[in-house]
Amino acid sequence: MQIKSTLQTGGRRLAITLAVLAAGILAVPGSDAQAAVTPASLSYHADWRWVRGAVFVPTKAVNEAQEWDEYDPAGNDRELYYASVYGINCVRVYLHFDIYLKKKDALLAEIEDFLTRANKYGIKTEFVFFDDCWNQPDADILSPDYHYPAPIFGVHNSRWIVSPGENVRQHYADYQGRLKSYVQDIVNAHKSDPRIAFWETYNEPNHSAETVRLLQDAYHWVHETGTTIPLTATGREFAGEPYSDFKSWHEYGDYKYTGATEELNTECMNRQGQTIPGIVQHFRDQTGFIFWELGIGRDNCRFAWEENRDHPRTEETPKPFHGMIYPDGHPWSIADAQAMLGAEAFAKAPLFKVEYYKDVTFTKLAKQSVTPLIDFDLGTERGTGSPDASAGVPEDNFSIRWTGTLLPPAKGAYTFYVAGDGRTQLWLNDKLVIAQTAGGAGDDVQKIKLSAGKPVSVRVEYSHASGNPRLNLAWSGPSFAKKNLTPVAGSTK
Repeated sequence: MQIKSTLQTGGRRLAITLAVLAAGILAVPGSDAQAAVTPASLSYHADWRWVRGAVFVPTKAVNEAQEWDEYDPAGNDRELYYASVYGINCVRVYLHFDIYLKKKDALLAEIEDFLTRANKYGIKTEFVFFDDCWNQPDADILSPDYHYPAPIFGVHNSRWIVSPGENVRQHYADYQGRLKSYVQDIVNAHKSDPRIAFWETYNEPNHSAETVRLLQDAYHWVHETGTTIPLTATGREFAGEPYSDFKSWHEYGDYKYTGATEELNTECMNRQGQTIPGIVQHFRDQTGFIFWELGIGRDNCRFAWEENRDHPRTEETPKPFHGMIYPDGHPWSIADAQAMLGAEAFAKAPLFKVEYYKDVTFTKLAKQSVTPLIDFDLGTERGTGSPDASAGVPEDNFSIRWTGTLLPPAKGAYTFYVAGDGRTQLWLNDKLVIAQTAGGAGDDVQKIKLSAGKPVSVRVEYSHASGNPRLNLAWSGPSFAKKNLTPVAGSTK
């Protein structure tokens, strides 16, 4: 997220001698892991064109602290799967110092869990340790019963918080040892981890003496571990370039800047001047990019920068400022998915066709799209209680229809499971097999015999009246346990 600045970066670029491995992961050949890092000896070369990434903030989290404080393995897994289906191969993930102080051991375990899930879907991860953007943390954030406040409707990034907070910055000597442990405990656990693309010590560091002190310290703390993974911090108009192994920058000024293959864009895409198709075209054959952000959710980045606490938007935005997909997995624009995947791969992607209606009788069509799963739990919060508020789908009294094709891997009996809040009907080969009434307490289940390799058409119709919209469609079979139902590749043709 960009904080506008007229300050210019100074100094020269620092780097570490690294060898480029084929997958984009970097190693230090013959380095002394414990030796002091001396800028005069540093150089760096890499090709980042492989990166097609997104900032990852779970759609149910209001900020990066809640993302880890209330870590949700299943929710993260679902949204990482969405990312992989839409062609994203790298996620940029913010950490937070306060959460390290609050639950160090749990945080380290959750980082490992996240990396395992991302790697399962072929996605590299980069972690951001510090950030100068937006609000101060609440004074009681370290309390075990702290409750994260709801987003402020109409306000961009209304609950995002800096890391570390002003109290830590003002008492730096008292916290310096703990800040160092925060960085090094995480890096030491993953010093040569091929699942990590790079470290990012600082997002959009300003040029204040306090920030530069932490920026410089973090640079040395990372290298003291002997990690073979390179690091960066936001450069150009920000202060990070002299404390980076490779250059990185943010691109929000329409399409003003370009980059070389050894530089990386780590934030871009706002729909006032950019689009995802435009970003893909702009960076093609130059360097990689990471757009803000994957999910359109409770961090409120669907509202624009100028829609702030002094000037909140009063109505839902018809065009999200940031974000690609909604919590149920459908993109704001099919063109975004087509641009990320390319036309050929999009045509072969495992996606359901989906239709959203403004009533419960499938009459008033609001939007047609695609989605990888039928699996959501939206809540009742304004703006996110609808599957797509930008298209005018209401929070209450709407309906959704999905169609696709299954390909059973083996002959035998398959069990289908439907669990939701509303009226849901499942058809297989145009035969109604489950009809769940509103307010079901658990799964409605039906066993069906299917033949190996023989396509089965699927249609699901869901009508929601009021309350929390939720639905999950799953199946199990002769060769696999219960899991989410996914369509065969090319179901949208």
